[in-house]
Amino acid sequence: MTETTEMTDANIDYRLDGNIAAITLNRPEKLNAMSRSLLDDLEAAFNRAKADPEVKVVLLAGAGRSFCAGYDLAPDDWILSQYGADFDGPVDAVIDREDVTEILERWLRLWKFPKPIVAKVQGVCLAGAGELLAVADLVVAAEDARFGHPAGRDLGIPVTLSFWPLLIGMRKTKELLFTAKLIDGVEAERIGLINQVVPADELEDAAWAMARDVARTAEVGLRVSKLATNRWYENMGLLASCYSTADLDTFFHQSPTYVEFFQAVKHRGMHAALSERQEKFG
Repeated sequence: MTETTEMTDANIDYRLDGNIAAITLNRPEKLNAMSRSLLDDLEAAFNRAKADPEVKVVLLAGAGRSFCAGYDLAPDDWILSQYGADFDGPVDAVIDREDVTEILERWLRLWKFPKPIVAKVQGVCLAGAGELLAVADLVVAAEDARFGHPAGRDLGIPVTLSFWPLLIGMRKTKELLFTAKLIDGVEAERIGLINQVVPADELEDAAWAMARDVARTAEVGLRVSKLATNRWYENMGLLASCYSTADLDTFFHQSPTYVEFFQAVKHRGMHAALSERQEKFG
């Protein structure tokens, strides 16, 4: 099959290359930060790849200099139905729990996506982007890529946090959450967060080589191997732990630091709020 461009819009680029669907986050000017509409378009792209019998593997990437900076904090196209700056205090916890659970279930639908997902990571992969990374099956990253969850200082925990102990163990999970430190691609490979690290100028070739190698396996083998592996972790309690974590994230959203950040957004603007947050938490 010749390479053809199938879908390009403001949020997602979708194209086929043989039996590989390349799905690319396409908001480079925002470091591919994830808004509500981007998440909708991302799910539509994966549904398209799922329905296409020609597609055996998905190669997931981010356009521009970074894979993804996390969730977009801007009020327009916010991922939840309640925006913190619209309240004088905490958001409604009942509605927030429903919203956060809905976000979790988006990621779990990708976790259950029947075809292998290979992620290619350059630049930053922060906060919510780590959730997208968690549901990928294989990850190839540049040596100078940066991984971490800075929002753990004051704004929330990843609803897919339960993936972290499985991937990198208890000690590293606590270290990254307690300190909000960032690690590079070399360290990410060493602790098991990713599969392969390469120099930045080799990333494109290495990621495609990984995807093409996976695509050589019989389709039934890919589907059964993925399902069997995922089911092992589900039987260990992964899904129940994820739902519990979503509830705990809702609790975090009632905290003073979450409220204070969005009050700063309301009264002094996003730029000032982020500057104050950086000064306070690093």
